[in-house]
Amino acid sequence: MSYSKACCTIAPVESNYTAVGKMEQVGDLPCYVVGPADAKKAIVVIYDIFALHNNTKQFADILAKKCNYKVVMPDFFRGDACSVELLGDRDGLLAWIAKIGSLEIIAPQLKRVVEWLKANGAVAGGIVGFCWGAKIAAQYSAQDSPRFFAGISMVHPSFVDVKDAETACAPVLALPSKDEPDMVIHLLEVIID
Repeated sequence: MSYSKACCTIAPVESNYTAVGKMEQVGDLPCYVVGPADAKKAIVVIYDIFALHNNTKQFADILAKKCNYKVVMPDFFRGDACSVELLGDRDGLLAWIAKIGSLEIIAPQLKRVVEWLKANGAVAGGIVGFCWGAKIAAQYSAQDSPRFFAGISMVHPSFVDVKDAETACAPVLALPSKDEPDMVIHLLEVIID
């Protein structure tokens, strides 16, 4: 399982960025949405443990503008981002994630987002997951049926296991930071076997 000492120990960078997207409800799930309303392609961004942070909103805004896609970032934590007290407390952090952000909790919500995107004209998409969201992206790709997501990107992936790669059903772009274990060898082993 990928977990570096730097992971989940440092608070997010403070940002005074002003987001251009807006909050929309997908059923009972609040989502940050940006990009053309009639886009045929969409990207779902799954944030890290710091939730709807301005840095992640800025990423979504840039992605929507450069690609001309609809970008949706569901607020799975519903405003209950990781507390500063949990930073550096691996066991406490894992317990919090199990309570609020396991695949079993997130997958039905993510499925509703996909259905909403399709109902609004999107025909294909991708997932970008940051840190904790990277693991959810890899795990969810195994459940994505019929296939909507053509690929997933894992940025600074944490808690990712080789088993996640074994079951992923979409091409994976893994972008680990310099402080994380080299995932390439493990992913190549999965592909070769």
